[in-house]
Amino acid sequence: MIDTADESRINLYWSVMQDWIRTEELKAWYGAPDGNELFQGTSVTSLTVPAELPDPLDLGCIEDLEQAIADHFITLHDRHQKAVGDAILENTDKWLSEGIFFGVALGSKMLSQAFGLTVDADAVVFDIDGVMVDPHEITSYSPEVREAYFNQATAAIDCFDGVEDLSQTEFETSLVLADISKPRISRYKNSLMLAPIRCNELAANISRRVTKLIAEKTKGRITPRSLMVTIYDTDTPYTYDQISGYFGRMDAPSLPGLTVLGASGSMEAFRWLYAYRCSLVAQKIMKSSLYSETERRFIPFVFFGVLVERDAEILLDLDRLSLLRYRGNLSPLIEYAYLIPKIEAFLNATKTLGFEEDWKGRLA
Repeated sequence: MIDTADESRINLYWSVMQDWIRTEELKAWYGAPDGNELFQGTSVTSLTVPAELPDPLDLGCIEDLEQAIADHFITLHDRHQKAVGDAILENTDKWLSEGIFFGVALGSKMLSQAFGLTVDADAVVFDIDGVMVDPHEITSYSPEVREAYFNQATAAIDCFDGVEDLSQTEFETSLVLADISKPRISRYKNSLMLAPIRCNELAANISRRVTKLIAEKTKGRITPRSLMVTIYDTDTPYTYDQISGYFGRMDAPSLPGLTVLGASGSMEAFRWLYAYRCSLVAQKIMKSSLYSETERRFIPFVFFGVLVERDAEILLDLDRLSLLRYRGNLSPLIEYAYLIPKIEAFLNATKTLGFEEDWKGRLA
């Protein structure tokens, strides 16, 4: 639809989208917990509870992360279930039996740690035909240098061994989001932690497995219908979008402040802008807590719920939060295209009120 729209219409779509993005940012701003308050924000971020630990998670595999998410889900559900139930007038027994949280947001480096996506920091900077390539500046090199770097680096970096059909774009986005911040665990010394790839698949798999774990660990006492999992990175999306081919495109708007890499659930079950808001709230809560030794208050992930059962049924499809959205990472091009009919319906439902009509109506 946007390919055939005239320029004024495209600009109008863009304007509406920017307003929606700004709304999510404002809702995230007042949606993060303040002190010991349990309820805050609106709709999908009205109940926001971080998992807090005295030590960083030491993850040896993805199963360790899944066990940790399930265990914290159960513990925090049991801790806050009564307060949530008491805040609602209607009977909530069936709803609460599915868990007070509909989902969880986690930083990408939790996945990096679980999958061992680390390399020696010096191993990723090397000479290509007389050019010393730094992967954090990968977009500044010629296409020929980038291709040669990809071919040599993938041969030298073994953490992606076994990944079928690894593309140059996937590899470059993983490197450009690489981080030197990591837990003070000996195996990470002098290492660079790369970002995960194919995050929609990861989110969907984690969702299904954690949902099953919660039911098994509680012997059916808590049985979520499905579980939203959102994966985000703290880096801003601009270089990432450049590599992916989205930067500067009005049909693939950036969500500023961080990079939302993946989410489970269909686009209707859990909306792209909700994933953005949850990621912003999670990042505000976590800040630098993931591996900071200053206060020994580590927050590896944040759980989200709603205060009113009707909100959950209206805003979310609780049966489909574990679905694979589509392969790869979240695509702003695909997500925005999905929103265009909604923007069109929004615009068609709007009546433009002229000044004379407004003025005369108030004089009557």
